[in-house]
Amino acid sequence: MGLVFHAVPTLLRSSQLSLEMTAMVPLAGLFWALKFLWSPFVDNHCIARIGYRKSWIIPMQLLMAGSIYCLSFIEIDEASLFSLMIFLAIMSFAGSTQDIATDGFAAENSQSDYLGLINTIQMSGILVGLLVAGPLALVLFEYLGYHHTYIALSVLVLLSLLPVLFWSEKVRVGQRHRAEKASLRLFFRTPLATSSLVLCSLVTVYGVVILAISRFILVDGGWSMTEIGTLTGVAHLMMMLVGCLFASVVIQWRGYRFTLAAGLVMVLFGGGLWLCLAQALISANWFVWMSALVVGLGMGLVAVSTYTYTMRFSQRTPQPGTNIAIFQSTQTLCEIVFSSIATYVAGSLGYSVVFVAGSCLALLCLVALFKLRYYAHFNQQLMPA
Repeated sequence: MGLVFHAVPTLLRSSQLSLEMTAMVPLAGLFWALKFLWSPFVDNHCIARIGYRKSWIIPMQLLMAGSIYCLSFIEIDEASLFSLMIFLAIMSFAGSTQDIATDGFAAENSQSDYLGLINTIQMSGILVGLLVAGPLALVLFEYLGYHHTYIALSVLVLLSLLPVLFWSEKVRVGQRHRAEKASLRLFFRTPLATSSLVLCSLVTVYGVVILAISRFILVDGGWSMTEIGTLTGVAHLMMMLVGCLFASVVIQWRGYRFTLAAGLVMVLFGGGLWLCLAQALISANWFVWMSALVVGLGMGLVAVSTYTYTMRFSQRTPQPGTNIAIFQSTQTLCEIVFSSIATYVAGSLGYSVVFVAGSCLALLCLVALFKLRYYAHFNQQLMPA
């Protein structure tokens, strides 16, 4: 995900590709938005000799490593854009399929009281991956070149597979023989499923749009890849990590709604700061860093509160892997679509229009969270039975 949504679009922009062309790259990550289509298959099938979840985790990890290695032979330019997107798409398919299995495993083997902590750990792992494949990759591209950087990333992916190879998976009762097969239809028959899906899909959009557009603002402002990578890594993603760690405590203290609302308010404030930068009202480096820090902290709170809620919701159903995939797919689809639209609009109408529209969307989510009866249960520390 770090390559698809962070490193490669920034590299293309630095190679003087237009924002309209750059907007195509995140579309390679559409498999993350479509994984709900094959999530019932992952929930219903496995190779028993390998393991219920391991039979999906291991081959998908190998496929990701191979795709990254192949990327090392492709230059970052307009002529090779199609080939680049093919391998990014293969990598996205493998990662999204593996994610179905890992989320299902977490939901099936976790106690409800620890879901906040578990999702904090999970989000921390995701952020570390984004740091390595995003900001760190940008820095390494300048010093090592594309070829050696991609090879290093593929080796790292292979090394992360070692704990899984030596992990002995226990088959739980009901995993291999279900009374009713996992399906998309079962999700929408669950109470509160549709309303929760809508809100959880939209609350993360503005933060992701800010993260995408801010890099282009910095490129246009003459920042180097190393400087952008440092800002994105230290400010945006490291503060997201801090927000994730803080979120598990706040969820236990005040519940999902308070945590989610606090994160949205921070993202809104940070978006306002970036709007000032886009209009050149302020251009000091300290202001750029403060804007990134605020947005990162807010995104961490939003991410963990929504992930914890969706896992808690799915844990109470007979198909946790499928239900989590549906939540995450629609969320990712919204992020990809809105990021691509925002990039195109920024190239056509300017950055300021994007920030104003994103702020309106975030405000609508806040109003819905507090005013609509469908989300009253978000005020509880735990999902109602």
